[in-house]
Amino acid sequence: MKLTDFILRKAIVPSLKAKDKRGSILELVQAARKANEGEKFIVVDIVDAIVAREKIGTTGVGGGVGIPHAKLDGVRGLVGAFGRSEGGIEFSAVDGEQVHLLFLILSPPNRAEEYQAALQKIIQALKRPNFVKFLRSAKTAKAIDEIFREVEEVASV
Repeated sequence: MKLTDFILRKAIVPSLKAKDKRGSILELVQAARKANEGEKFIVVDIVDAIVAREKIGTTGVGGGVGIPHAKLDGVRGLVGAFGRSEGGIEFSAVDGEQVHLLFLILSPPNRAEEYQAALQKIIQALKRPNFVKFLRSAKTAKAIDEIFREVEEVASV
């Protein structure tokens, strides 16, 4: 599995407008739905479920990165989105820092293996040298998509 298998270029938001957790999740869920035309989930229900999941434990993993994710009825397949916040968003991250990079993963409950693989793919990419730094400076969806593709090439070598 590759990042670009579940985070389509149309689901990349290079400059999130939202300044808070709920708003940023809403933007990402809207982008994911728009990019995945076969998905007909109700955006507000998905956002509510993710925000409720965040109350159980933060998905702000540290280093300026958040990975809001959930297995939800109403989602047909593995769906992802990516957003970049220049100013940062309070996400209750484990290190107390604001989040600048958000990776969203949605999946139906019966696709647990794909869901885990997607989560693992993001975590592996985050460990690559300069990946976070390059994403933080990328200004367009095209540039972000190219960074995703480059990290996949390096990982497959």
